Amino acid sequence: MHMYKRAVLYLARKKGKAALLFLIFFLVSALLLVCFSVLNGTGQAAKELRSNIGAAFYIRPYQEMIFEGGAVSEGTTPIISQKSIDEVVDAAGGQVKAYNTEHYGYAKSEQLHFLPGAGDSEASNMGQVTAVRDSQLTDVFLNEEYTLLAGRHIQPEDENKILISAELAAENSLEVGDVLTLTHAGLDQQDGVYIDTIPEKTVFAEVEIVGIFQCDGAADSADSPTAGKATNHIYSDSHLLINLQEQQEGVFEGEIAFYIADPLELDTLLERVEAIDSIDWDNHILRENDFQYEQIAGQLQNLQNLAVALIALAATLGIVILMLILMVQIRGRIREAGIYLSVGKPKMEIIGQFGLEAWGLLIVGFLSAFLLWLFCSGPVNGLLFGTLAQGTGTAALQTGGGGVNYLQPNLLNSGVLLAGELAAVLLTVLAASGAILRLKPKEILTKMS
Repeated sequence: MHMYKRAVLYLARKKGKAALLFLIFFLVSALLLVCFSVLNGTGQAAKELRSNIGAAFYIRPYQEMIFEGGAVSEGTTPIISQKSIDEVVDAAGGQVKAYNTEHYGYAKSEQLHFLPGAGDSEASNMGQVTAVRDSQLTDVFLNEEYTLLAGRHIQPEDENKILISAELAAENSLEVGDVLTLTHAGLDQQDGVYIDTIPEKTVFAEVEIVGIFQCDGAADSADSPTAGKATNHIYSDSHLLINLQEQQEGVFEGEIAFYIADPLELDTLLERVEAIDSIDWDNHILRENDFQYEQIAGQLQNLQNLAVALIALAATLGIVILMLILMVQIRGRIREAGIYLSVGKPKMEIIGQFGLEAWGLLIVGFLSAFLLWLFCSGPVNGLLFGTLAQGTGTAALQTGGGGVNYLQPNLLNSGVLLAGELAAVLLTVLAASGAILRLKPKEILTKMS
């Protein structure tokens, strides 16, 4: 009888022992599949995270304070030029995905009645304008303090486009697509009343409302002037203040934000930026922002470390338990081995039968574990990475629904894992069969008596 057939018959006859080995192979395989999936999945998630979240750095001006004659006054507002911005982009070597500029001014319109603030007067009926390159890259929108309710954001190619608050739109019965005429303004205070420092209006710009936002997280102080209230805030494209002669073309007085593709490149990029001579570093500071990536990447690294530890534990315990069980079972089959020897079966064929039995149970156990994990990986993926995303306040890890299943078992990796398990089982069978290899046929037959 061929050893393949003998192996099948033995397993059919010894159902209890076969079930025990199958259970061990199933549990070890399941644990290894899960751990390897987590190890590979966290690596893939970390790579995608770096691409989705990226990082940012900011060049922020700070105004010099002048002390003279016991009085304190503000110095000249620091500015940064478009030339310097271009140098920063070039220094980043293609890492900058986008950048945003800010410049500030005031505007009023006969078609706009702003919500009154402290020290309100007819002259101070104005709103603060923040001219940006891309409004969705401003902190208030990124941090979800403001939410776009209707329309779209300001885009780099826009000219004379604005965003206004839902409150201001309601106050003036305005909606997306409406056109207004704005003029320049200046804000100052006299005797507790805010005034317009530009009473003579000479410059006008026709603007279109392209979006309406909600001030979700904004809170005004009791002494905020009309122009300082969040509901009166106007976001415009970078051309409006130039057209209203409140900004010189090609220079910016606000913070410049640069968004890069790979957070791991941030430190290197900052060194290059700090070497740019055209930026007045005496009046500008450089700050970085990669906390989102660092926060969630740290948790992903912890998962990877846990997966590696569990892989080592599962492999070690699996081999030890398998070795003990096989040694007991094979030692208990000395009589069977003696019978086979007596009819002329070589030792290696007998041991080969033992190996085939173990391999057969391993393959069935592995495939069962694979199919189970294939079914369960999706829900576990959503739970694991969804929790990470929620806990760090980022949606960069797209899971569930049409998102990515980072824990989906890979056929190639699973094949390599199965091959490794087969090799480990073979070595374990050989080690457990040492008693048969060492004994001579006569000694084995003697032990049978």
